Amino acid sequence: MVRIDSKLIARAAGPALFALAVAFGPADLTPEGRKALGVTAWMIAWLITEAVPIVATSLLPLVLFPLTGVAPIRQAAAPYSNDLVFLFMAGFFLAAALEHWQSHVRVAYRLVLAVGLTGRRAVLGIMLATGFISAWISNTATAAMMYPIALAVGALFPQDRGGDNTRTSLMLGVAYAASIGGVMTMIGSPPNLVVVGAMKEMVGQSVSFAQWIGLGVPIGLLLLPLCWVILVYVCFPTGADLGANARHILTSRLAGLGPIRGGEARVVTIFGATGLAWFLRERKDLGGITIPGLVDVVPGLTDTGIGVIAAVLLFLVSGTAADGSRRPLLTWDEARRIPWDVLLFFGGGLSMADAIEKHGLTTWLAGHLEGLAGLPPVVLYLGLAITTLVLSELASNLAVAAMMMPIAVALAKTLDQPPLVLMLVAGFAASTGFMLPVATPPNTIVFGSGLISVRQMAKAGFLLDIVAIIVVVGVIALLTPIILAPTP
Repeated sequence: MVRIDSKLIARAAGPALFALAVAFGPADLTPEGRKALGVTAWMIAWLITEAVPIVATSLLPLVLFPLTGVAPIRQAAAPYSNDLVFLFMAGFFLAAALEHWQSHVRVAYRLVLAVGLTGRRAVLGIMLATGFISAWISNTATAAMMYPIALAVGALFPQDRGGDNTRTSLMLGVAYAASIGGVMTMIGSPPNLVVVGAMKEMVGQSVSFAQWIGLGVPIGLLLLPLCWVILVYVCFPTGADLGANARHILTSRLAGLGPIRGGEARVVTIFGATGLAWFLRERKDLGGITIPGLVDVVPGLTDTGIGVIAAVLLFLVSGTAADGSRRPLLTWDEARRIPWDVLLFFGGGLSMADAIEKHGLTTWLAGHLEGLAGLPPVVLYLGLAITTLVLSELASNLAVAAMMMPIAVALAKTLDQPPLVLMLVAGFAASTGFMLPVATPPNTIVFGSGLISVRQMAKAGFLLDIVAIIVVVGVIALLTPIILAPTP
């Protein structure tokens, strides 16, 4: 009897898909475009099957792009030093410091005592907190803030199947709630600002802060509970319970931590100041009322800059430990244990996305939407939303949102549809990539926990992608005639 090595088959699937894409890819793509498509298929195959370690898959663009002529090595390597990579690194350093000083445990105890002692309630509490915060600050920054807290909550549950499913749901809940919360307000996610700016520039119209909330909040309020149901009842069912004596045990543990003092107090101060700086960085345009931001004082300040400042402070500032000794808030021995492979992975995903965009794959896919002419508006919205979603799974959602704006306007003119409505469809859909770690920065951050696999994220993300598209299209179809006055 011949034994089939599934790992070997999975490894062979990557090069095979590459060869098929190059040989039989769309004829109207350039040869380099078909090669970029092939490398993308190769990487996705290895990610989903976990045929090789994630680091090996992450480095494929550095090997294949120069060899196939898709991009020179300098261009292929540039995305690995994207500023978001350093924002992730800073977030991981903050998480490592919180973990060392047990600050995240304190928050976890209080959160679980407040929302309930079951896995399902803990996931819901984490998701609601993450979604609310993400509505007002960068979803990337929100995921970086909530990630260590979710880790601490997950550690409270037993090491059995129910506990494992709770931990998986907590991690994915942070990622998904950060993206969902980001669509609820105009300032919640960078793609939202791209949409509003494109409206003013391309159409001469826009939506107000209140109008955006009128669409974004219903989308968020529908998606958050649906996402929770998918996670804890469908994909990772959990009946995990901390037990009858859990409240007493957690209360005792919380009391045993004592008051916040010494090094923990300084870590919490830096963490809180970082979150506040992320919130205050951008000026807030609240429907005619503009609240100045830190960028008005320091124009070059970015979310990455704030995160790195905080990371450097962790190494510079000392604190008093429980035994009375003084030490830096974070040492290199602790810092070097962060998931460096995830940083490489995100760089590889950005390199892949850059090649996809430069060689016209996104434009090629979006260009086929003109075949929707004459169909009912809801079908048109679905086609536009699905196309945007597929692109956002493979490329930066910010880049996808920017690219889809002129396409949405052109489609509106060709198909005699209101341009603002189509731009909103594409804008909301750009934030609904839940399947792959490279789809959104929050996905990448929680993937670094090591508690979830690509297969688990794809399993839940696929269902949530379908639900998100239905919700986005349904809300826009039903509410835009009431909230907006679309101009044909």
